[in-house]
Amino acid sequence: MYNVLIRPLVKEDALTSYQWRNDSEIWKFTGSRPNITVTQEVESEWIEKVLKDDSSKRFAILCDGEYIGNVQLTNINNDSAEFHIFIGKKEFWGKGISQLATYQILYYAKEVLKLSEVYLFVRPENIAAIKSYQNNNFTITERDHEHLKMSLSLSDLPNTTLSVFIMVYNHAEYLKECIDNILNQKTDFNYDIVVGEDCSKDNSREILLNYQKLYPGKFKLLLHNQNIGAMKNQYETFKNCTGTYIAICEGDDYWTDPLKLQKQVDFLEENKDFILCFHKVKILKPTGELVDDFITKVPENFELRETLAIKLNYIHTPSVLFRNVIQNEIDSIEFKNSPIGDYFLYMILTKYGKIGYLEDSMAVYRYGVGIFSSLNKIKHIRANILLFTNLYSYEKDPVIKEFFYKHLQYALSLIDEEFQKNDRIINSRRHKLVEKIYKFLKK
Repeated sequence: MYNVLIRPLVKEDALTSYQWRNDSEIWKFTGSRPNITVTQEVESEWIEKVLKDDSSKRFAILCDGEYIGNVQLTNINNDSAEFHIFIGKKEFWGKGISQLATYQILYYAKEVLKLSEVYLFVRPENIAAIKSYQNNNFTITERDHEHLKMSLSLSDLPNTTLSVFIMVYNHAEYLKECIDNILNQKTDFNYDIVVGEDCSKDNSREILLNYQKLYPGKFKLLLHNQNIGAMKNQYETFKNCTGTYIAICEGDDYWTDPLKLQKQVDFLEENKDFILCFHKVKILKPTGELVDDFITKVPENFELRETLAIKLNYIHTPSVLFRNVIQNEIDSIEFKNSPIGDYFLYMILTKYGKIGYLEDSMAVYRYGVGIFSSLNKIKHIRANILLFTNLYSYEKDPVIKEFFYKHLQYALSLIDEEFQKNDRIINSRRHKLVEKIYKFLKK
């Protein structure tokens, strides 16, 4: 399993890449034998020159942090570009790395450059490369004795295997740790990172834009022109997650196991009757102390929908990964209006399958810094009242519906207790709230 990324080519890469230019095994496949011996100085001058060319975008391929090859787009115009790739470190040949790097530059061409087509030329005897290109939906469009021309309409670029969902609002203090650990994942599939940035007042947006420049094949940034609020930001971000699977990591949490995504995808691939998979987490207290999870307890029969409805949420968001079956479901007015999106999401998902659990601790949940965890008690209860009201309205299963009705009644009793404790029994406020709730219950 490898961590494969592309990053902008820099002049200093010449210290490594000049050796590849003089390797006859590499000429065989690139078809571009240099007519001189390439020294570090020659390679450095060439890189410096091509980086000034506005009609090309050139990137280094990294495998587990090591520079192993180049990938680039040349002859870029408003609509198309020519694609080139080679792996210079021959010990990495035949390991699927070229296919992963190819996808990332194609994703960049589509999502960032907004191109329509990418084409390439390949020697007919380079069977492994042709297969790799075909796996990314390139097709042969022309052929002669020396080369095949292959083309790809970027509208036909396959979706990523997985999309990482992140919502960001004023997370600058934590964002680097969050994103670095996502980029550190080792997988045999490609994933993108879909970020809904909601007009933060700190430098969160600047941090995200810098990451997109540094790793251009990974990020889809939704940079809202004005603050649209957590619920709408959640909806827009989910709508842009097109992977077969979705993993969630809020901007103030982070992952700790570089194999997290691979382990969870493997579990769901091997267990088709499961819809989502979660795992153990550590809790980071505001004091900086990292402790075992004291917030949730995984119950017996955790895999069942009925258990989730009765016990409520025992799944931490940075631990969850699920099949992307939600695109039509989240259009419901109840989901859009729910102040607590993760539990509602899990209830939607469990209509389609069971819940899986891995004992591995692979993420850290930051306690006491999120929007919901910072609410005072009355606001917290009100949020739960709205959650259960919307779930009651949404749910079709009468057994599950009854559980939500009971949770709603309990939440209403709690808010009365809080008003009494604070000597703030405001009948008009409660009347308006209950009236709003019960119009759903009478349906």
